[in-house]
Amino acid sequence: MTAALTAILVGCGSGGEDLPPEAGTAVSQAQARNLYVRKCSLCHGDDGKLGASKSPDLSTSALTFSERVALITYGKGTMPGQKGILQKEEIAAIARYIELFRE
Repeated sequence: MTAALTAILVGCGSGGEDLPPEAGTAVSQAQARNLYVRKCSLCHGDDGKLGASKSPDLSTSALTFSERVALITYGKGTMPGQKGILQKEEIAAIARYIELFRE
């Protein structure tokens, strides 16, 4: 019985291990925007193009979603990492929100 239930759950995608980062997230785009404004816009600007403190223009970034998540999580240069400050779902939401800046 347990094996059958496990097979059904895995077959339906309820295992969760292989789900993409955006699956099941509870962070709305509006919340992601608020997080971005609070944590990122000082250097990157509201549209990602500000470039303060030598920050890159996010509208021309070629980073993948996973690379953006890693960069937000661990930081780089003068950009502080958000691991332990933001939840994984919030970091993923910001990484998705930044895609809106691409030209």
